[in-house]
Amino acid sequence: MHRPVTIPAPSSWPALVATARGALWRSPDGAIERLTAGNVAVRAAGTPPLVCHAPAVAARLGLEDVPALDLLELFAFVRPARFCLPTVRGLCEALDLAVPATPDEEVSALLQVARGLLDELDDMAALASPEMKDIALAMARGSWPWGDAVLAALGIDQGAKKPRPGAGLDIWRTLPVWEEPPPAPPPGGAPVEPREARLRLAQLVSAGTNMAEARPTQSDYASAASEAFAPREEEDKPRVVLLEAGTGVGKTLGYMAPASLWAEKNGAPVWIATYTRNLQRQIDSELDRLHRDSAEKRRRVVIRKGRENYLCLLNFQEAVMRTGLVPENAVGLGLLARWALASRDGDMIGGDLPAWLLDLVGRSRVQRLADRRGECIYSACEHYRKCFVERTIRRARQADIVIANHALVMIQAAMGGLDDATRPLRYVFDEGHHLFDAADGAFGAHLSGVETSDLRRWLLGAEGRRGSRARGLERRLSDLIGEDVEAQQALRRLLDLAQQLPSPNWQTRLADGTVLGPAEEFLALVRQQVRARAAGDDQGFGQECDVRPLNPGLIEAADRLADALDKMLTPVRRLRQALRTKLETEADKLDSGQRSRIEGVTRSLANRCELTLEAWRAILRGLHNDPDPAFVDWFAVERAQQREADAAALGLHC
Repeated sequence: MHRPVTIPAPSSWPALVATARGALWRSPDGAIERLTAGNVAVRAAGTPPLVCHAPAVAARLGLEDVPALDLLELFAFVRPARFCLPTVRGLCEALDLAVPATPDEEVSALLQVARGLLDELDDMAALASPEMKDIALAMARGSWPWGDAVLAALGIDQGAKKPRPGAGLDIWRTLPVWEEPPPAPPPGGAPVEPREARLRLAQLVSAGTNMAEARPTQSDYASAASEAFAPREEEDKPRVVLLEAGTGVGKTLGYMAPASLWAEKNGAPVWIATYTRNLQRQIDSELDRLHRDSAEKRRRVVIRKGRENYLCLLNFQEAVMRTGLVPENAVGLGLLARWALASRDGDMIGGDLPAWLLDLVGRSRVQRLADRRGECIYSACEHYRKCFVERTIRRARQADIVIANHALVMIQAAMGGLDDATRPLRYVFDEGHHLFDAADGAFGAHLSGVETSDLRRWLLGAEGRRGSRARGLERRLSDLIGEDVEAQQALRRLLDLAQQLPSPNWQTRLADGTVLGPAEEFLALVRQQVRARAAGDDQGFGQECDVRPLNPGLIEAADRLADALDKMLTPVRRLRQALRTKLETEADKLDSGQRSRIEGVTRSLANRCELTLEAWRAILRGLHNDPDPAFVDWFAVERAQQREADAAALGLHC
């Protein structure tokens, strides 16, 4: 039996709005007064007020922090994976409340928003899932300011249930398991006629909110784009159509008309490559015209990004296990858990995770929950069958439209990652003039302290940090190479040589001259040259200088580092060969998960390690030669965004 609970009345809370002229404070009795930042800090410390976006309110008042009940946190809990503008007006619009027109009305509207969200939660209580209730309990035990009100709305007695470790936040227990789709039949070769493209365009345009008609120029664009979807006539001669149209023509719907038709006719996806995440979202929203039903759209339209954009369940699990030491972390993790259970695809960057939620939880904390360093262990992960990335990859194989980005498409084409059975047959490159910039970012090489220390971490794991997610190559590979003595020796040799890359606290050693190993020695000399030659102060943005002429000793340091990298390449290649041999000789013994894992690790060794080492070695050897006009190279000391440390770098772009 639950004890009787009551929802605290929002009218009993004060409310706060920051304005250009200071702050408006509404007392529980309805009186509104203007306060200075100092007075706000004193009052909020005694009775936390209702606010919208506490970090922004604090920043506007010039305070480090404001104790408050942030309505955006409550909105994120009640309506996970739903967007609203992070303002009082935005919250009112999302809840269909009267939109305030003045600051006085805004500070009063905060109470209406709180009442509306708690009433909505109260209505949900009877049908609330056990997961939702457990998350609320975990957050309340983490001292969430909204904890008592949320538990009261859900009718939960906080002391009635003894929590188990990670209870409520262990979303990996609840997420559904993805299924491997059956092999798709060979795609058809039916063309898209210009007349069909024009008719589909008219349907898409009329499905919009303004019920407009297709413009002649837009129809002509769709008709011309249909030529790209005609079948090939000769081997190794793909059909390429280059289209250009002015602003306002409606290019997205123009190419989407024949693309969607071709996918429906031939049972294969069309990949649309974009340059920015904003354009991905724009294209995705335009496809609401084609698929009104959200479930149908989720099946037919898939957004593909790199692994670093998605929530990693293994990283999330480790963060949850640490909440026993830091209970207040349960608040941010609880909001993310609510989002993850409602998310379309687990995309944390540009997906259905509101950008303002990153501000509330902490951007660096959220980013650490993604696989940002290429450490995925694929099928060896206990959450592999629930992984957001793997689920999205399989959904993309059965979709009609896959919205990707230029970099992902080019990397897959150049470095593998798609077999012949899953390789797309039709691509649309939107904003194609950015392809060169995208290629520069995807295939350019940077030899820097950050990059080299990251590779060391990828190889050795996090040094001196027990229980870290960074397990190192040995723990990811040991069970794959088994009793292969040659492979074991190659792995041991590679890990020994990795000690020559920058170790933790390398930034401090570059500055004080106590460098360790050839990589830090080279970077310290680069730093010295940049500091000596760069014009003016960095003003927080870093400094650059020309590479040539080189300072004394730099070419010798570059050669020593190049020799060290060259030695690392030999065991890397032996390991890759050992894994390829295992795939060939034990093909009848390996299941699909094991094969997928070996192939994934092999690609990682090639892309993350071998190609990187080869590029760095080429950069260093190139210092002996005159500048190549086809390349741009420079020395730089760059100011890191998340720490006040300098990073010495030698960059090369082609």
